[in-house]
Amino acid sequence: QIVNLFASLPKIPVYITPIFDLLMTTFYTYKPLFHVSPNRIPVQRLIACILFFCCAVALQAKIELPAILGSNMVLQQQSSVRLWGKATPHSKVTVITSWDNTTHETRSTKDGSWLIEISTPEAGGPYRIVCSDGEEVVLENILIGEVWLCSGQSNMEMPVRGFRGQPVEGSHETIVSATTDRLIRLFTVQRAYDTTERDDVTGQWQEHDSEAVAGFSATAYYFGELLQRKLGVPVGLVCASWSASKIETWMSRETLQQFPEIDLSVLQAEEFEWPTGTPTLLFNAMIKPLENMTFRGMIWYQGQANIRTPELYERLFAAWTQQNRALFRSAAMPIYYVQQAPYQFYGKDGIEYPLFKKHQMKSMQTLPNVGMAFTTDLGDELFIHAPRKKPVGQRLAFWALAQTYGIRGFPFCGPVFRSWKPVDGKIELMFDHAEEGVNPENEQVIGFEIAGADSVFVPARAEVVNGSARVRVWHDQITDPIEVRYCFRNYIEGTLRNNAGLPAACFRVHLREE
Repeated sequence: QIVNLFASLPKIPVYITPIFDLLMTTFYTYKPLFHVSPNRIPVQRLIACILFFCCAVALQAKIELPAILGSNMVLQQQSSVRLWGKATPHSKVTVITSWDNTTHETRSTKDGSWLIEISTPEAGGPYRIVCSDGEEVVLENILIGEVWLCSGQSNMEMPVRGFRGQPVEGSHETIVSATTDRLIRLFTVQRAYDTTERDDVTGQWQEHDSEAVAGFSATAYYFGELLQRKLGVPVGLVCASWSASKIETWMSRETLQQFPEIDLSVLQAEEFEWPTGTPTLLFNAMIKPLENMTFRGMIWYQGQANIRTPELYERLFAAWTQQNRALFRSAAMPIYYVQQAPYQFYGKDGIEYPLFKKHQMKSMQTLPNVGMAFTTDLGDELFIHAPRKKPVGQRLAFWALAQTYGIRGFPFCGPVFRSWKPVDGKIELMFDHAEEGVNPENEQVIGFEIAGADSVFVPARAEVVNGSARVRVWHDQITDPIEVRYCFRNYIEGTLRNNAGLPAACFRVHLREE
């Protein structure tokens, strides 16, 4: 029976094989000792059986850690962080952290699960973590710093090297110049989906070398690169993204039960033609397993797959935000996201994209501790994966540096329409996030349209008022306008920006409703 038990155990690590061979040789050599009479159990035979069984259990005592806990990782500084994994059931688990030389202890449960909460110091490293329940597992080259989760669909997934035939502008120098002494560490969660919640992901922490940078999310990388450069501390980036994914596939079943519009019965299927469009599947396999990690915040580049249902998306986004803050035990966790970039997918003159962006803007204006990077100047008419990812990542970083880290002295958001009033037969528009004025000054501002009683939009004349945060818009043939709008087509290039070069968000204003 003991031999059969061994055969059913998981594969034994290579370095234990010689011990196992010796143990089995001894067993067969002294096999008669293990034959027990039904009427009598000699003490020496009982002891031999017990010793043999204890040795068998000891061979399986090595700690198992989830993939997200590994050498080269970054842990959130000055926080209570969790370490967890599997061990021998009902065993003592010790964790020794080198930054304070403290030994932390707990006991594993009957299924071998264990979890320890430890305190992290100010940013620094490298450090070691030693975990053991009888056999040590050593994590090396650990840094303490700032950790961010990055997620979304293809524009987040797009790596620094670009997709085949779709490059990322200026990325080659970034890749070539990457060195391991830069305090940035990268973890890409490999694609996976499931109808039930998993407890681990596939992936590994990588140091900042050319190969790792080339394969990592471009938007996430440029976000983290600017954070690290400004803050001067280690930065860890965890990216879980998948092309063509809808927001509901990144949401839990519990969260989605609030939305009768979302059909959860599809989860009963045996196969999925579009897993990235199926509710809960990516949450279960790529987000839920990370729940014990401590993140400073999250960045998000997603929405294309939900363009057709903007009102529903706004409600889903609010629930998704609340879900993630609860999952990661951070009620005010900052979440910064990207406005959909201009693209002609439904025809360049359609308004599906700006209608969607309007609801993205409403989320920024109504939800606490969120911010949106505007991209009215970063789209591409023919490619949904616009090549200018560096400014996208950096604009997300502007939000984080200003709003999360409290750094002052620079604008972090592009101009946002505030109000309007009639002035000398023209429409004068006022903007927030333009303390130093808007521009271009002394020239025509491109991107404005105006409509009269016939609701036909035509390009409008628009000029900045004397270096202020005001723009006057008019058309010589339209004396009674009913609506003014800016960059309110699927693909249109606008030029309105603030002095920092950050573009204005698209908007429209119904003049007769004001």
